[in-house]
Amino acid sequence: MTATPNLIIHNGTILTMAHDKPQVQAVASLNGRIIATGADHEILPLGGPGTKIINLHGAMVVPGLNDAHNHMLEVGIKMTRIALDECKSLEEMRNLIADAAKNTPPGKWIIGEGWNESFLKENRPPTCRDIDAATDKHPVLLKRFFNMDTVNSVALKLAGIDANTPDPAGGSIERYSDGHPNGILRASAKLLCRNLLPAVTQDEAILGIEKASTTYLSYGITSIQEPGLYPWEMRAYMGAHRAGRMHVRTSLMPSWHGFREEEIEAELDDRAANLGLWSGLGDDMLRLTALKMAVDGGTTSRTAWMFNPFIGESVVRDFNRLNPADLRRYFARGHALGWDIGIHAIGDRAHHESALAFADTIAANPHEHRHNLIHAYFATEESLQAMSKYQIGAVIQPTFIYFEGDDLFRDVGEELAHQYKPARTYLDRGIPMIASSDIPSTFHYNPFISLYSLVTRKTHKGTVIAPKEAISREEALRSYTATPPWLTREEHLKGKIQPGMLADMAVLDRNYLTCDDEEILQIKVSMTILGGQVVYTR
Repeated sequence: MTATPNLIIHNGTILTMAHDKPQVQAVASLNGRIIATGADHEILPLGGPGTKIINLHGAMVVPGLNDAHNHMLEVGIKMTRIALDECKSLEEMRNLIADAAKNTPPGKWIIGEGWNESFLKENRPPTCRDIDAATDKHPVLLKRFFNMDTVNSVALKLAGIDANTPDPAGGSIERYSDGHPNGILRASAKLLCRNLLPAVTQDEAILGIEKASTTYLSYGITSIQEPGLYPWEMRAYMGAHRAGRMHVRTSLMPSWHGFREEEIEAELDDRAANLGLWSGLGDDMLRLTALKMAVDGGTTSRTAWMFNPFIGESVVRDFNRLNPADLRRYFARGHALGWDIGIHAIGDRAHHESALAFADTIAANPHEHRHNLIHAYFATEESLQAMSKYQIGAVIQPTFIYFEGDDLFRDVGEELAHQYKPARTYLDRGIPMIASSDIPSTFHYNPFISLYSLVTRKTHKGTVIAPKEAISREEALRSYTATPPWLTREEHLKGKIQPGMLADMAVLDRNYLTCDDEEILQIKVSMTILGGQVVYTR
Protein backbone atom coordinates (compact mmCIF):
# COMPACT_ATOMS: atom_id res chain seq x y z
CA MET A 1 0.00 0.00 0.00
CA THR A 2 1.50 3.34 -1.06
CA ALA A 3 -1.24 5.84 -0.12
CA THR A 4 -0.61 7.80 3.07
CA PRO A 5 -3.58 7.77 5.46
CA ASN A 6 -5.31 10.97 6.59
CA LEU A 7 -5.93 9.53 10.06
CA ILE A 8 -4.43 6.88 12.31
CA ILE A 9 -5.87 5.97 15.69
CA HIS A 10 -3.67 3.67 17.78
CA ASN A 11 -2.94 2.22 21.22
CA GLY A 12 -6.59 1.27 21.58
CA THR A 13 -8.84 -1.67 22.30
CA ILE A 14 -10.72 -1.65 19.01
CA LEU A 15 -13.68 -4.00 18.55
CA THR A 16 -14.01 -4.41 14.80
CA MET A 17 -17.04 -6.76 14.53
CA ALA A 18 -15.01 -8.42 11.75
CA HIS A 19 -14.54 -12.18 12.08
CA ASP A 20 -10.96 -12.28 10.79
CA LYS A 21 -9.66 -9.61 13.19
CA PRO A 22 -12.21 -9.14 16.00
CA GLN A 23 -9.90 -6.87 17.99
CA VAL A 24 -7.02 -4.63 16.89
CA GLN A 25 -4.85 -1.84 18.31
CA ALA A 26 -4.85 0.61 15.43
CA VAL A 27 -6.79 1.77 12.38
CA ALA A 28 -5.74 3.87 9.38
CA SER A 29 -8.17 5.69 7.10
CA LEU A 30 -7.89 7.65 3.87
CA ASN A 31 -10.56 9.78 2.21
CA GLY A 32 -13.23 8.54 4.58
CA ARG A 33 -12.53 4.82 4.23
CA ILE A 34 -10.59 2.41 6.40
CA ILE A 35 -7.47 1.22 4.60
CA ALA A 36 -5.75 -0.88 7.28
CA THR A 37 -6.24 -2.37 10.73
CA GLY A 38 -3.80 -4.19 12.97
CA ALA A 39 -1.21 -3.77 15.69
CA ASP A 40 0.47 -0.43 16.39
CA HIS A 41 3.74 -1.60 14.88
CA GLU A 42 1.92 -2.47 11.65
CA ILE A 43 -0.17 0.69 11.28
CA LEU A 44 1.92 3.56 12.67
CA PRO A 45 4.66 3.28 9.99
CA LEU A 46 1.99 3.97 7.35
CA GLY A 47 1.66 7.57 8.51
CA GLY A 48 3.27 10.55 6.83
CA PRO A 49 3.71 14.29 7.40
CA GLY A 50 0.02 15.01 6.75
CA THR A 51 -1.39 12.15 8.84
CA LYS A 52 -3.39 13.04 11.95
CA ILE A 53 -2.36 10.54 14.65
CA ILE A 54 -4.51 10.01 17.74
CA ASN A 55 -3.25 8.04 20.73
CA LEU A 56 -6.22 6.36 22.36
CA HIS A 57 -4.30 5.51 25.56
CA GLY A 58 -5.99 2.12 25.71
CA ALA A 59 -9.56 3.36 25.19
CA MET A 60 -12.17 1.09 23.66
CA VAL A 61 -13.38 1.82 20.14
CA VAL A 62 -16.49 0.36 18.47
CA PRO A 63 -17.95 0.85 15.00
CA GLY A 64 -20.18 3.89 14.67
CA LEU A 65 -23.52 3.05 16.28
CA ASN A 66 -26.46 2.64 13.92
CA ASP A 67 -29.98 3.34 15.21
CA ALA A 68 -32.11 1.62 12.59
CA HIS A 69 -35.49 2.96 13.78
CA ASN A 70 -35.13 6.58 14.78
CA HIS A 71 -37.49 9.47 14.04
CA MET A 72 -34.71 12.04 13.91
CA LEU A 73 -36.71 14.85 12.35
CA GLU A 74 -39.40 14.55 15.02
CA VAL A 75 -36.73 14.44 17.73
CA GLY A 76 -35.28 17.69 16.42
CA ILE A 77 -38.69 19.37 16.38
CA LYS A 78 -39.33 18.03 19.88
CA MET A 79 -36.18 19.83 21.04
CA THR A 80 -38.05 23.10 20.45
CA ARG A 81 -41.07 22.04 22.58
CA ILE A 82 -41.77 21.24 26.25
CA ALA A 83 -39.82 18.14 27.27
CA LEU A 84 -42.01 15.92 29.46
CA ASP A 85 -39.78 12.85 29.48
CA GLU A 86 -38.56 13.38 33.02
CA CYS A 87 -41.76 14.75 34.57
CA LYS A 88 -42.31 13.10 37.94
CA SER A 89 -45.72 14.56 38.81
CA LEU A 90 -48.78 16.26 37.38
CA GLU A 91 -47.87 19.40 39.30
CA GLU A 92 -44.51 19.53 37.55
CA MET A 93 -46.31 19.11 34.21
CA ARG A 94 -48.70 21.97 35.03
CA ASN A 95 -45.80 24.22 35.98
CA LEU A 96 -44.03 23.57 32.69
CA ILE A 97 -47.19 24.44 30.76
CA ALA A 98 -47.74 27.59 32.84
CA ASP A 99 -44.15 28.70 32.17
CA ALA A 100 -44.61 28.15 28.44
CA ALA A 101 -47.89 30.08 28.50
CA LYS A 102 -46.09 33.19 29.77
CA ASN A 103 -44.10 33.37 26.55
CA THR A 104 -46.77 32.17 24.11
CA PRO A 105 -49.32 34.53 22.50
CA PRO A 106 -52.93 33.72 23.51
CA GLY A 107 -54.59 31.32 21.13
CA LYS A 108 -51.32 29.72 20.02
CA TRP A 109 -50.77 26.02 20.66
CA ILE A 110 -48.56 24.84 23.50
CA ILE A 111 -47.11 21.40 22.76
CA GLY A 112 -45.31 19.04 25.11
CA GLU A 113 -43.89 15.62 24.32
CA GLY A 114 -42.73 12.45 26.03
CA TRP A 115 -44.83 11.87 29.15
CA ASN A 116 -45.34 8.40 30.61
CA GLU A 117 -47.75 7.74 33.44
CA SER A 118 -45.45 5.15 35.02
CA PHE A 119 -42.95 7.97 35.74
CA LEU A 120 -45.56 10.13 37.47
CA LYS A 121 -46.08 9.77 41.21
CA GLU A 122 -49.84 9.64 40.52
CA ASN A 123 -49.21 6.62 38.25
CA ARG A 124 -51.97 7.61 35.82
CA PRO A 125 -52.31 9.65 32.65
CA PRO A 126 -53.00 13.37 32.97
CA THR A 127 -56.52 14.54 32.11
CA CYS A 128 -57.74 17.94 31.04
CA ARG A 129 -58.71 18.73 34.63
CA ASP A 130 -55.11 18.15 35.65
CA ILE A 131 -53.73 20.68 33.18
CA ASP A 132 -56.52 23.22 32.69
CA ALA A 133 -55.28 25.29 35.64
CA ALA A 134 -52.04 26.04 33.76
CA THR A 135 -53.78 28.16 31.10
CA ASP A 136 -57.24 28.95 29.81
CA LYS A 137 -55.95 31.07 26.95
CA HIS A 138 -54.03 28.46 24.95
CA PRO A 139 -54.89 25.09 23.43
CA VAL A 140 -52.51 22.53 24.94
CA LEU A 141 -51.53 19.15 23.48
CA LEU A 142 -49.28 16.78 25.42
CA LYS A 143 -47.99 13.76 23.51
CA ARG A 144 -47.41 10.55 25.41
CA PHE A 145 -44.27 8.78 24.19
CA PHE A 146 -46.52 6.65 21.98
CA ASN A 147 -50.03 6.64 20.54
CA MET A 148 -51.90 8.73 23.11
CA ASP A 149 -52.30 12.45 23.79
CA THR A 150 -53.79 14.54 26.54
CA VAL A 151 -55.31 17.90 25.60
CA ASN A 152 -56.83 20.66 27.70
CA SER A 153 -60.40 21.93 27.60
CA VAL A 154 -59.48 24.79 25.25
CA ALA A 155 -58.18 22.24 22.72
CA LEU A 156 -61.25 20.03 23.13
CA LYS A 157 -63.51 23.00 22.40
CA LEU A 158 -61.39 24.06 19.43
CA ALA A 159 -61.68 20.54 17.97
CA GLY A 160 -65.42 20.37 18.64
CA ILE A 161 -65.06 17.36 20.93
CA ASP A 162 -67.84 17.07 23.50
CA ALA A 163 -70.02 14.47 25.20
CA ASN A 164 -71.82 13.76 21.92
CA THR A 165 -68.71 13.20 19.80
CA PRO A 166 -68.46 9.53 18.77
CA ASP A 167 -65.18 7.62 18.90
CA PRO A 168 -63.48 7.69 15.49
CA ALA A 169 -62.73 4.40 13.77
CA GLY A 170 -59.55 2.95 15.23
CA GLY A 171 -59.47 5.37 18.16
CA SER A 172 -60.95 6.26 21.50
CA ILE A 173 -62.03 9.51 23.19
CA GLU A 174 -61.68 8.74 26.89
CA ARG A 175 -64.41 10.11 29.14
CA TYR A 176 -65.25 10.95 32.74
CA SER A 177 -68.05 9.03 34.43
CA ASP A 178 -70.54 11.69 33.34
CA GLY A 179 -69.70 11.07 29.68
CA HIS A 180 -67.75 14.26 29.07
CA PRO A 181 -64.34 13.87 27.40
CA ASN A 182 -61.45 13.86 29.86
CA GLY A 183 -58.83 15.05 27.36
CA ILE A 184 -57.22 11.66 26.69
CA LEU A 185 -57.21 10.74 23.01
CA ARG A 186 -56.01 7.28 21.98
CA ALA A 187 -54.79 6.04 18.60
CA SER A 188 -56.64 7.66 15.66
CA ALA A 189 -58.54 9.98 18.03
CA LYS A 190 -55.26 11.89 18.43
CA LEU A 191 -55.78 13.30 14.95
CA LEU A 192 -58.87 15.24 16.04
CA CYS A 193 -56.51 17.72 17.68
CA ARG A 194 -53.19 16.99 15.99
CA ASN A 195 -54.71 17.94 12.64
CA LEU A 196 -55.28 21.45 14.05
CA LEU A 197 -51.60 22.04 14.82
CA PRO A 198 -49.75 24.48 12.55
CA ALA A 199 -47.73 22.74 9.86
CA VAL A 200 -43.99 22.49 10.38
CA THR A 201 -42.14 24.65 7.84
CA GLN A 202 -39.22 23.40 5.76
CA ASP A 203 -36.87 25.71 7.64
CA GLU A 204 -38.09 24.33 10.98
CA ALA A 205 -37.72 20.76 9.73
CA ILE A 206 -34.16 21.32 8.50
CA LEU A 207 -33.26 23.00 11.79
CA GLY A 208 -34.69 19.97 13.62
CA ILE A 209 -32.58 17.58 11.54
CA GLU A 210 -29.52 19.67 12.26
CA LYS A 211 -30.18 19.83 16.03
CA ALA A 212 -30.90 16.13 16.45
CA SER A 213 -28.09 14.85 14.24
CA THR A 214 -25.56 17.04 16.02
CA THR A 215 -26.70 15.67 19.37
CA TYR A 216 -26.54 12.08 18.13
CA LEU A 217 -22.83 12.41 17.40
CA SER A 218 -22.22 12.90 21.13
CA TYR A 219 -23.60 9.39 21.70
CA GLY A 220 -21.48 7.75 19.01
CA ILE A 221 -24.44 7.45 16.64
CA THR A 222 -23.18 7.84 13.08
CA SER A 223 -26.11 6.31 11.15
CA ILE A 224 -29.87 6.15 11.53
CA GLN A 225 -32.86 4.91 9.58
CA GLU A 226 -35.84 7.28 9.65
CA PRO A 227 -39.17 5.44 9.19
CA GLY A 228 -42.56 6.52 7.94
CA LEU A 229 -41.78 9.76 6.09
CA TYR A 230 -44.17 11.85 4.08
CA PRO A 231 -42.97 13.64 0.93
CA TRP A 232 -42.47 17.01 2.69
CA GLU A 233 -40.26 15.33 5.29
CA MET A 234 -38.16 13.65 2.62
CA ARG A 235 -37.71 17.05 0.96
CA ALA A 236 -36.50 18.41 4.30
CA TYR A 237 -33.87 15.67 4.44
CA MET A 238 -32.76 16.49 0.92
CA GLY A 239 -32.52 20.14 1.89
CA ALA A 240 -30.55 19.40 5.05
CA HIS A 241 -28.17 17.14 3.14
CA ARG A 242 -27.54 19.67 0.39
CA ALA A 243 -26.96 22.43 2.94
CA GLY A 244 -24.51 20.33 4.94
CA ARG A 245 -26.80 20.44 7.96
CA MET A 246 -27.41 16.69 8.35
CA HIS A 247 -24.58 15.25 10.43
CA VAL A 248 -25.28 11.50 10.56
CA ARG A 249 -25.77 9.04 7.72
CA THR A 250 -29.50 8.66 7.13
CA SER A 251 -31.66 6.08 5.39
CA LEU A 252 -35.21 7.12 4.52
CA MET A 253 -38.33 4.93 4.69
CA PRO A 254 -41.28 6.52 2.86
CA SER A 255 -44.62 6.02 4.61
CA TRP A 256 -46.91 3.58 2.90
CA HIS A 257 -50.11 1.87 4.13
CA GLY A 258 -51.34 2.32 7.69
CA PHE A 259 -50.55 5.97 8.46
CA ARG A 260 -53.25 8.37 7.29
CA GLU A 261 -56.84 7.46 6.56
CA GLU A 262 -57.14 10.28 4.04
CA GLU A 263 -54.40 8.76 1.85
CA ILE A 264 -56.32 6.54 -0.53
CA GLU A 265 -54.91 3.32 -1.88
CA ALA A 266 -54.40 4.68 -5.39
CA GLU A 267 -52.21 7.50 -4.06
CA LEU A 268 -50.10 5.10 -2.02
CA ASP A 269 -49.76 2.71 -4.93
CA ASP A 270 -48.60 5.63 -7.06
CA ARG A 271 -46.01 6.57 -4.41
CA ALA A 272 -44.47 3.10 -4.59
CA ALA A 273 -44.86 2.39 -8.30
CA ASN A 274 -44.35 5.50 -10.36
CA LEU A 275 -41.14 7.04 -9.07
CA GLY A 276 -39.18 4.55 -11.12
CA LEU A 277 -37.11 3.86 -7.99
CA TRP A 278 -36.76 1.18 -5.37
CA SER A 279 -34.74 0.34 -2.28
CA GLY A 280 -31.08 1.31 -2.40
CA LEU A 281 -30.92 4.68 -4.18
CA GLY A 282 -28.58 7.25 -2.64
CA ASP A 283 -25.08 8.00 -1.45
CA ASP A 284 -23.05 7.41 1.71
CA MET A 285 -24.95 10.12 3.62
CA LEU A 286 -28.55 9.87 2.39
CA ARG A 287 -30.29 6.80 1.00
CA LEU A 288 -33.74 5.54 0.10
CA THR A 289 -34.38 2.19 1.73
CA ALA A 290 -37.70 0.51 2.52
CA LEU A 291 -41.40 1.29 2.51
CA LYS A 292 -42.78 1.74 6.03
CA MET A 293 -46.16 0.23 6.92
CA ALA A 294 -48.10 -0.09 10.17
CA VAL A 295 -50.79 -2.53 11.19
CA ASP A 296 -51.51 -1.83 14.88
CA GLY A 297 -50.71 0.43 17.84
CA GLY A 298 -48.90 -0.29 21.12
CA THR A 299 -49.25 -2.27 24.34
CA THR A 300 -49.07 0.37 27.06
CA SER A 301 -51.56 2.51 25.10
CA ARG A 302 -53.65 -0.70 24.76
CA THR A 303 -53.96 -0.29 21.01
CA ALA A 304 -51.94 -3.33 19.84
CA TRP A 305 -53.59 -6.15 17.87
CA MET A 306 -53.70 -9.07 20.27
CA PHE A 307 -55.08 -12.61 20.23
CA ASN A 308 -56.60 -12.02 23.69
CA PRO A 309 -57.92 -8.89 25.44
CA PHE A 310 -55.65 -6.76 27.58
CA ILE A 311 -55.77 -7.44 31.30
CA GLY A 312 -59.02 -6.03 32.73
CA GLU A 313 -60.74 -5.86 29.34
CA SER A 314 -63.25 -8.35 27.96
CA VAL A 315 -62.88 -7.86 24.20
CA VAL A 316 -60.10 -7.31 21.69
CA ARG A 317 -60.69 -3.77 20.47
CA ASP A 318 -59.94 -2.76 16.89
CA PHE A 319 -57.30 -0.06 16.77
CA ASN A 320 -55.68 -1.41 13.61
CA ARG A 321 -54.28 1.16 11.24
CA LEU A 322 -55.15 -0.82 8.11
CA ASN A 323 -57.38 -3.72 7.20
CA PRO A 324 -55.34 -6.88 7.93
CA ALA A 325 -57.12 -8.62 5.06
CA ASP A 326 -55.15 -6.34 2.72
CA LEU A 327 -51.70 -7.26 4.04
CA ARG A 328 -50.87 -9.86 1.40
CA ARG A 329 -52.01 -7.62 -1.43
CA TYR A 330 -49.92 -4.69 -0.19
CA PHE A 331 -46.88 -6.86 0.49
CA ALA A 332 -47.11 -8.50 -2.94
CA ARG A 333 -47.29 -5.13 -4.66
CA GLY A 334 -44.29 -3.60 -2.89
CA HIS A 335 -42.27 -6.81 -3.12
CA ALA A 336 -42.86 -7.12 -6.87
CA LEU A 337 -41.73 -3.50 -7.38
CA GLY A 338 -38.41 -4.23 -5.69
CA TRP A 339 -39.09 -2.43 -2.43
CA ASP A 340 -38.03 -3.76 0.93
CA ILE A 341 -40.87 -3.40 3.44
CA GLY A 342 -40.81 -2.80 7.18
CA ILE A 343 -44.10 -3.09 9.06
CA HIS A 344 -44.92 -1.89 12.55
CA ALA A 345 -46.32 -5.01 14.25
CA ILE A 346 -46.52 -5.03 18.05
CA GLY A 347 -49.30 -7.31 19.27
CA ASP A 348 -48.90 -11.07 19.13
CA ARG A 349 -51.65 -11.26 16.51
CA ALA A 350 -50.04 -8.45 14.48
CA HIS A 351 -46.66 -10.25 14.61
CA HIS A 352 -48.20 -13.58 13.59
CA GLU A 353 -50.30 -12.28 10.72
CA SER A 354 -47.57 -10.01 9.32
CA ALA A 355 -44.88 -12.70 9.39
CA LEU A 356 -47.13 -15.24 7.67
CA ALA A 357 -48.24 -12.70 5.07
CA PHE A 358 -44.59 -11.92 4.30
CA ALA A 359 -43.85 -15.65 4.02
CA ASP A 360 -46.68 -16.20 1.56
CA THR A 361 -45.57 -13.20 -0.49
CA ILE A 362 -41.95 -14.36 -0.73
CA ALA A 363 -42.94 -17.95 -1.49
CA ALA A 364 -45.17 -16.80 -4.34
CA ASN A 365 -42.50 -14.54 -5.86
CA PRO A 366 -39.05 -15.54 -4.58
CA HIS A 367 -36.39 -12.87 -4.85
CA GLU A 368 -33.84 -11.22 -2.60
CA HIS A 369 -35.38 -8.87 0.00
CA ARG A 370 -34.85 -7.21 3.37
CA HIS A 371 -38.42 -7.32 4.70
CA ASN A 372 -38.80 -6.92 8.45
CA LEU A 373 -41.15 -6.70 11.40
CA ILE A 374 -40.68 -3.49 13.37
CA HIS A 375 -41.05 -3.77 17.16
CA ALA A 376 -41.77 -7.52 17.00
CA TYR A 377 -42.86 -7.78 20.65
CA PHE A 378 -44.46 -11.21 20.94
CA ALA A 379 -43.61 -13.99 18.48
CA THR A 380 -45.65 -17.12 17.86
CA GLU A 381 -44.00 -20.38 16.87
CA GLU A 382 -45.46 -20.11 13.39
CA SER A 383 -44.15 -16.57 12.92
CA LEU A 384 -40.69 -17.59 14.14
CA GLN A 385 -40.59 -20.43 11.63
CA ALA A 386 -41.63 -18.08 8.82
CA MET A 387 -39.07 -15.45 9.78
CA SER A 388 -36.28 -17.99 9.97
CA LYS A 389 -37.13 -19.72 6.71
CA TYR A 390 -37.56 -16.53 4.69
CA GLN A 391 -35.04 -14.33 6.54
CA ILE A 392 -37.54 -11.74 7.68
CA GLY A 393 -35.80 -9.36 10.07
CA ALA A 394 -36.86 -8.30 13.57
CA VAL A 395 -36.18 -4.63 14.34
CA ILE A 396 -36.61 -4.37 18.11
CA GLN A 397 -36.29 -1.51 20.62
CA PRO A 398 -34.57 -2.66 23.82
CA THR A 399 -35.08 0.83 25.24
CA PHE A 400 -38.74 -0.18 25.70
CA ILE A 401 -37.63 -2.93 28.09
CA TYR A 402 -35.90 -0.33 30.23
CA PHE A 403 -38.48 2.44 30.17
CA GLU A 404 -41.86 0.67 29.99
CA GLY A 405 -41.19 -2.98 30.79
CA ASP A 406 -42.87 -2.74 34.20
CA ASP A 407 -46.17 -1.80 32.59
CA LEU A 408 -46.27 -5.05 30.61
CA PHE A 409 -47.50 -7.00 33.62
CA ARG A 410 -50.38 -4.55 34.00
CA ASP A 411 -51.33 -4.77 30.33
CA VAL A 412 -50.64 -8.32 29.09
CA GLY A 413 -49.94 -10.37 32.22
CA GLU A 414 -46.88 -12.23 33.44
CA GLU A 415 -46.79 -15.08 30.91
CA LEU A 416 -46.78 -12.87 27.84
CA ALA A 417 -44.57 -10.25 29.49
CA HIS A 418 -41.83 -12.87 29.80
CA GLN A 419 -41.97 -13.44 26.03
CA TYR A 420 -41.33 -9.76 25.31
CA LYS A 421 -38.81 -8.80 22.61
CA PRO A 422 -37.31 -12.29 22.38
CA ALA A 423 -33.77 -11.35 21.29
CA ARG A 424 -32.18 -14.67 22.28
CA THR A 425 -34.85 -16.59 20.41
CA TYR A 426 -34.45 -14.48 17.28
CA LEU A 427 -30.70 -15.03 17.22
CA ASP A 428 -30.97 -18.75 17.99
CA ARG A 429 -33.42 -19.15 15.09
CA GLY A 430 -31.04 -17.37 12.71
CA ILE A 431 -33.38 -14.40 12.28
CA PRO A 432 -31.69 -11.06 11.51
CA MET A 433 -32.14 -9.09 14.74
CA ILE A 434 -31.51 -5.35 14.77
CA ALA A 435 -31.68 -3.16 17.89
CA SER A 436 -32.81 0.47 17.80
CA SER A 437 -34.44 3.15 19.95
CA ASP A 438 -37.62 4.34 18.16
CA ILE A 439 -37.05 7.73 19.70
CA PRO A 440 -39.26 9.73 20.41
CA SER A 441 -41.64 6.85 21.06
CA THR A 442 -39.42 6.17 24.04
CA PHE A 443 -37.42 8.40 26.38
CA HIS A 444 -33.90 8.45 25.05
CA TYR A 445 -31.74 7.66 22.03
CA ASN A 446 -28.75 6.68 24.20
CA PRO A 447 -27.64 3.37 22.60
CA PHE A 448 -26.06 2.16 25.82
CA ILE A 449 -29.51 1.93 27.40
CA SER A 450 -30.40 -0.48 24.59
CA LEU A 451 -27.22 -2.50 25.08
CA TYR A 452 -27.78 -2.66 28.84
CA SER A 453 -31.36 -3.84 28.33
CA LEU A 454 -30.36 -6.57 25.89
CA VAL A 455 -27.71 -7.90 28.29
CA THR A 456 -29.54 -7.56 31.63
CA ARG A 457 -33.23 -7.47 30.57
CA LYS A 458 -33.78 -4.99 33.41
CA THR A 459 -36.22 -2.08 33.58
CA HIS A 460 -35.37 1.28 35.13
CA LYS A 461 -37.01 -0.03 38.33
CA GLY A 462 -34.81 -3.12 38.37
CA THR A 463 -37.49 -5.59 37.24
CA VAL A 464 -36.14 -8.40 35.07
CA ILE A 465 -38.22 -9.03 31.94
CA ALA A 466 -37.88 -12.37 30.13
CA PRO A 467 -34.40 -13.18 31.50
CA LYS A 468 -34.07 -16.20 29.20
CA GLU A 469 -34.01 -13.76 26.28
CA ALA A 470 -30.79 -12.03 27.42
CA ILE A 471 -27.91 -12.03 24.93
CA SER A 472 -24.15 -11.50 25.24
CA ARG A 473 -22.50 -8.09 25.13
CA GLU A 474 -20.87 -8.86 21.79
CA GLU A 475 -24.21 -9.98 20.32
CA ALA A 476 -25.88 -6.84 21.63
CA LEU A 477 -23.21 -4.59 20.13
CA ARG A 478 -23.45 -6.43 16.81
CA SER A 479 -27.19 -5.71 16.73
CA TYR A 480 -26.37 -1.98 16.91
CA THR A 481 -23.43 -1.96 14.50
CA ALA A 482 -22.82 -4.85 12.11
CA THR A 483 -26.40 -6.07 11.58
CA PRO A 484 -28.32 -2.81 10.87
CA PRO A 485 -26.62 -2.32 7.47
CA TRP A 486 -28.35 -5.52 6.35
CA LEU A 487 -31.62 -3.59 6.52
CA THR A 488 -30.36 -0.79 4.31
CA ARG A 489 -28.27 -2.86 1.90
CA GLU A 490 -25.05 -1.31 3.15
CA GLU A 491 -23.14 -4.33 4.48
CA HIS A 492 -20.32 -3.40 2.12
CA LEU A 493 -20.14 0.14 3.53
CA LYS A 494 -20.44 0.16 7.29
CA GLY A 495 -20.98 -1.63 10.57
CA LYS A 496 -17.47 -3.06 10.88
CA ILE A 497 -13.98 -1.65 11.31
CA GLN A 498 -12.15 -3.26 8.43
CA PRO A 499 -10.49 -2.19 5.17
CA GLY A 500 -12.94 -0.86 2.62
CA MET A 501 -15.54 0.23 5.16
CA LEU A 502 -16.48 3.81 5.97
CA ALA A 503 -14.30 5.12 8.79
CA ASP A 504 -17.12 5.60 11.31
CA MET A 505 -16.11 4.89 14.92
CA ALA A 506 -16.98 5.76 18.52
CA VAL A 507 -14.39 5.98 21.31
CA LEU A 508 -15.78 4.98 24.71
CA ASP A 509 -14.76 6.13 28.18
CA ARG A 510 -14.60 2.57 29.54
CA ASN A 511 -14.39 -1.05 28.46
CA TYR A 512 -17.83 -2.15 27.33
CA LEU A 513 -16.88 -5.84 27.45
CA THR A 514 -15.49 -5.94 30.99
CA CYS A 515 -17.22 -3.22 33.00
CA ASP A 516 -19.94 -4.21 35.49
CA ASP A 517 -23.40 -4.66 33.99
CA GLU A 518 -24.72 -1.55 35.71
CA GLU A 519 -21.83 0.49 34.32
CA ILE A 520 -23.03 -0.06 30.77
CA LEU A 521 -25.64 2.61 31.50
CA GLN A 522 -22.88 5.01 32.49
CA ILE A 523 -20.77 4.64 29.33
CA LYS A 524 -20.01 7.95 27.67
CA VAL A 525 -18.60 8.60 24.21
CA SER A 526 -15.38 10.59 24.36
CA MET A 527 -14.90 10.91 20.59
CA THR A 528 -16.89 10.23 17.44
CA ILE A 529 -15.29 9.77 14.02
CA LEU A 530 -17.38 10.01 10.85
CA GLY A 531 -15.78 9.32 7.49
CA GLY A 532 -12.32 9.57 9.01
CA GLN A 533 -13.02 13.01 10.51
CA VAL A 534 -13.29 13.73 14.23
CA VAL A 535 -16.78 15.23 14.51
CA TYR A 536 -17.24 15.14 18.29
CA THR A 537 -15.00 15.23 21.35
CA ARG A 538 -16.15 15.28 24.94
